[in-house]
Amino acid sequence: PEMDSEEFARKSKELGLEKLATDHASDLRKALENSAALAKKLPINLHWSDEPSHTFNLTVRSKEQS
Repeated sequence: PEMDSEEFARKSKELGLEKLATDHASDLRKALENSAALAKKLPINLHWSDEPSHTFNLTVRSKEQS
């Protein structure tokens, strides 16, 4: 579902992305809408440490430090 202008402005401000919201409104709006839709698909009991991108990020960082 598309977010209205008021919700878009509120979320942009909460995330500290006002400049991005001004300069690239349509891209940021799409990203926020997509992230909300994807978040709703995650299991309720998913722990942050089980989230794949964190695991990948930590794996990459640990390989770089070796």
